[in-house]
Amino acid sequence: MLCCALVLLYSSVTYTRPAITREMVKNMSKTTIFRIKKLKAEHFDIFSEITFGTYEDTPIEGLTSILAHLGSLQVRLWVPQAQHLSQVEQDVDTLRGYLCVMAVSQGCALPQSASTLLKSEADFPITSNYLILLDLQRYLEKLCLNLDKLKWC
Repeated sequence: MLCCALVLLYSSVTYTRPAITREMVKNMSKTTIFRIKKLKAEHFDIFSEITFGTYEDTPIEGLTSILAHLGSLQVRLWVPQAQHLSQVEQDVDTLRGYLCVMAVSQGCALPQSASTLLKSEADFPITSNYLILLDLQRYLEKLCLNLDKLKWC
């Protein structure tokens, strides 16, 4: 949520900054997906043979819903803290910054930060980190396929 606050602060300062484009969002998403795949191969290779129940498919409805869902995923990346996830956390923060700029420029409401942490996420950090990476990867892949949704709040 810090990125959205900074966006609002910077939007009040008058200077020329490049417009955030869908291509920038797509590139940051693909970069993050690449990092996630690399992390999964390096740190979570054992999980490739295990299935984890059903996946909840979160719809991509517009900028506000994208920001809200990425915000909840970002919070889940922080708990439990894992050093090898820090670059992915920064990537998500950068992506959310891009999306906040787009939302503010279109007059969209910025979502309130909401935490959706589960007790099991703190109790089973390795499994939790893997599942969060899976959720994030799936969501970013879907975002890349639905970039037209960035036109709406």
